[in-house]
Order: sequence, then C-alpha cells, then structure tokens
Amino acid sequence: MVPLPLFKFAALFVRHISKYGANWIKAEAHDHPKFRTIAARYGQTMHQINMRMAVTLLRDAAAEKRARERAEAPTVKTEEQMRHDEEKHKGVNASQSVWKRKFRPLSESKAVDLFADVIGDSFILLIASGLILYESIRARSKPDANAEKITLLDEKLQELDIRERELEEAEKKQETRVEILEQALEEMRKATGKKKFLQLAS
Repeated sequence: MVPLPLFKFAALFVRHISKYGANWIKAEAHDHPKFRTIAARYGQTMHQINMRMAVTLLRDAAAEKRARERAEAPTVKTEEQMRHDEEKHKGVNASQSVWKRKFRPLSESKAVDLFADVIGDSFILLIASGLILYESIRARSKPDANAEKITLLDEKLQELDIRERELEEAEKKQETRVEILEQALEEMRKATGKKKFLQLAS
C-alpha cells in the first residue's frame, strides 16, 4: 500500500521540477547567442505555420462558393471588363494558396519567446508522458490481485468438487454395504424361520 502514494508524490515532484526545467530552457533561449539565433529562426517558421493554419481554419468556404457562383453568372461584358475579371481571378487564386503565402514576420524577441514557449511546453509534456508510460508499464508488470484471488477461488472450487465426488462415492459404497447386510439379515431370518417350522413339524 505504501509504494503507490510515494510514487505519486515522486511523480508530482518531477512534474513540478520539469516546470523549472522549462523555464531554464526559455531563459537560455534568450541568453545564449547561438541558441537565440536558432530559436529566432525556428520561431519565425512556427509563426508562419500558425498563421497559415489560422487563415485556413477561419476561411469561410460558403462565402467563397457564393462569390465564385456570382462571378461565373452569364453576363455580357466588354473586353475591358473581361480583362479586369481575369486579373481579379488571378488575385483570388494567389490568395487561395495560403500555404505558399508569406506573412509579416515577428520581431526577434517575440520569435524567440514563441520558440522557447513551444520547447518548454514540449519538455513538460515529454516528462508527463514519460511518467504516464512508466506508471502503465509498472502497473502491467505487477501481478493482478484480483486475478490471483480468482485463481485461488477456482482451485478451492475444484477441491470442493473432488471432495463432493469422493463423498458421493463413499455414500454409494455405504449404501451397497447396508443393502448387503439387510439381505444377509433377511436370509438369516428366513433360515431361522424354516428351522423353527421344521422343529414344530417334527
């Protein structure tokens, strides 16, 4: 009973310490010059990915479809209007490829902050995942108390079944002995009855 609370306490302690580790990583990202350049570069990449994902998720597909239907509606246009529409369509196609679009970059300090936050949170998540994985492996390696109880109960039931069969066999043997004794007594009574009858007759 004691190891489980101790393990949980140790896990909480490690998780708490991992926050200090994450904060140390964030501080190093700002202070260390090489780490700062790497953090700034990858922070900008993360910012671009975040912005592209945000634009993709917030894009209104229904409104775009309605606009396309209106644009494709048959109308009589002059050459100038047709050229103007073609230029617009080119602009729409360019805006549709969000994943190729470049957004305004962050300042260096903000990019470093973003990268440091992601790395720090990933470090905490990695520690927590490791603890969960270790706990699940530890729980699997432990013998299951319920399974052991069930096997013991099964063994006792089997023993009781064997004992019951033995008692049934003993009872049957006892019954056959009683029947044999009763037959023997009956034969003796008959024999004594015949003797008495013969004695009276003589």
